[in-house]
Amino acid sequence: MYELETRVVVPLPRVLGLDLSITNEVVLLWLAALVTFIVLALACRRRGPVARGVFQNLFEALIEFIEKEIVRESVGPSGRRWAPFLLTLFFFILFCNLMGLAPLPGRVKSVTSSLSVTAALAAMVFATTVVVSIRAHGPLGFLRKFCPRGVPWWLAVAMVPIELVSWLARPISLAVRLFVNMMVGHHLLVLFIGFEIAAVWYLKTVLYVGAVLMSCFEIFVCLVQAFVFTMLAGVYIREASEAH
Repeated sequence: MYELETRVVVPLPRVLGLDLSITNEVVLLWLAALVTFIVLALACRRRGPVARGVFQNLFEALIEFIEKEIVRESVGPSGRRWAPFLLTLFFFILFCNLMGLAPLPGRVKSVTSSLSVTAALAAMVFATTVVVSIRAHGPLGFLRKFCPRGVPWWLAVAMVPIELVSWLARPISLAVRLFVNMMVGHHLLVLFIGFEIAAVWYLKTVLYVGAVLMSCFEIFVCLVQAFVFTMLAGVYIREASEAH
């Protein structure tokens, strides 16, 4: 059992100093996007008034849960127009997380255990909130959030840097939280299975049970981390669109 090493699959020339070569992690991202599209297309195909089968019922329950807890609660009245974006974000992150449970060591991993991937997702959410805030309040209204009207100049000197740092910390916390949780969970699974392979015969059963329990817990963590990332994205969108 060994960790997936990043390697170039299709080399491409540099553009403005950036290496645009396609790596195996990029291929895994494309695979996660394809799986997301196929699974949701199958889940929503031939939908009637009542979902049929375990597969459709499972995804209908997940969609209703996200719509209730995030679209309605976190985003608020304007959340319905953000439902496609937030649902896509949730399921894409979920499938990226679950890829690490595939029994293909050295070939497949949770791509969200890579900081570059989680940073890109956080940057996308961050850019979306900036656009939403500027469209809702204009450039001056966006800047006024860092220093509301009526604040004395001597207080604004300290307030503006603090507000700016806390605002810039949002994408960092989004990226690091998801990255750390998925990386730690993946390495714990590798640790359990590695011990199970190398252990003496009378300890193999205990370590095997531990690996199975850890795998079940990791599925729960994958769901929770996808939910938390999407919920915070919804909260940030709501804060960007509201005046207060």
